[in-house]
Amino acid sequence: MTNPNEGERRYLLALAALAVAGVWLAGGAVAFAQVEEPVPADDPHPPDVAPQDAPSAELGKDDAPQTAVLVEKAQEDLPQAYTIQFGDEYDWIRLASGEWLRGNLERMRDGSLEFDSSELKLLTYDWKKVKELHSPRANTYHFTEGDDLVGPAMINEELVVVQTVDGIVTRPRPELLDIIEHTQRERNYWSTVFRLGLTANAGNTENLTFNAFWQLVREDALTRAALTYDGTFGTVGNRISGREEVANRHLGGGDVDIYVHPILYIKALTGQLLYDKFQNIRLRATPAAGLGVHIITTYVVNWDFETAPGYQYLSLLDPASTVQDPQNDGYWMFRMFADIDFTDDIQLLLDWRTNLVFTTIGNTNHVGSLDFSLRVTSILHFNTSFLYLRTEEPFPRSDGTVPKKNDYQVVVGVSLRIG
Repeated sequence: MTNPNEGERRYLLALAALAVAGVWLAGGAVAFAQVEEPVPADDPHPPDVAPQDAPSAELGKDDAPQTAVLVEKAQEDLPQAYTIQFGDEYDWIRLASGEWLRGNLERMRDGSLEFDSSELKLLTYDWKKVKELHSPRANTYHFTEGDDLVGPAMINEELVVVQTVDGIVTRPRPELLDIIEHTQRERNYWSTVFRLGLTANAGNTENLTFNAFWQLVREDALTRAALTYDGTFGTVGNRISGREEVANRHLGGGDVDIYVHPILYIKALTGQLLYDKFQNIRLRATPAAGLGVHIITTYVVNWDFETAPGYQYLSLLDPASTVQDPQNDGYWMFRMFADIDFTDDIQLLLDWRTNLVFTTIGNTNHVGSLDFSLRVTSILHFNTSFLYLRTEEPFPRSDGTVPKKNDYQVVVGVSLRIG
């Protein structure tokens, strides 16, 4: 048996190492994403318009942007011949129906365009169904090859025409990977979700279970860093017998992704931290790094697959005398994630992660989740979520009892989404 004090020290060192690695990698991703070209003081282009100052939207075939593209002289080198003259400060998109929409472009990524306005609120369109885009704002246009372009732009079904500080530059539209607002405000890259759920019964038996979920994301054209927490605490009992704890679980996760290709991306860091009193787990830490693949990217469905080798540290709360504690293993992570948008207001998220522990196969574990959300307002959502956790061979406690392999949880609650 390992000395308890030595086990505690190893547990604390593993936790500290994981935290330092996560902060260092996330910080590197932020610093990498923050490099932007300075805009000269004498920049002739119209100034950026903040999202909250964007004009309201109007939709109709009779409306159209008063944007002119002048050809200064007839020549084969069209990039030098273009001059873009925007008629107003609006962002405009033309849909496949021929209708024009006026408002503020939020971003384009993974085949979806987010367009905001004060009258129609935030709308999401399949990028393939957007035939034209006119934007007088200096957005950032990221391509599969070559440097990013910053400036006002026009996009049709074939070309992306950007008026940079160095002149007009054109690229084929199929090479456009994403569009983000070109702004100095760091807060525009951040978003958060906070969800609360509560289950209560009264009468002969009083049951109270509380669940909290929180997610913090920083995302730009090249990187995405996310932290998540899912905690559950529950008691059961009555006034005569008293109350007994029946749930005490805390699951944290972290990811840092770097987008290097329209299909492939790097998992610079991925992992989870788990404490579960009733699974007899003091700490299960699973840091890893690997690759991800966009399998399906459409307006309705986004489906990703990720895989990564990693290290698993397992410390038990009350192990039997015959069980080695803590344990250190190698594992291989396999993850599937799907985002299904049935409508602009109804969303289904599916997530499955298997940690195949090849050094101690009984330590293999699985975490699956399903979250169904219905948008009520721009920030308020109703949620129904399902969480599943499984350990292939749980270790016995000191009293000889063995935790069950499977845990299930269903939560109905409300969530706030900001950003």
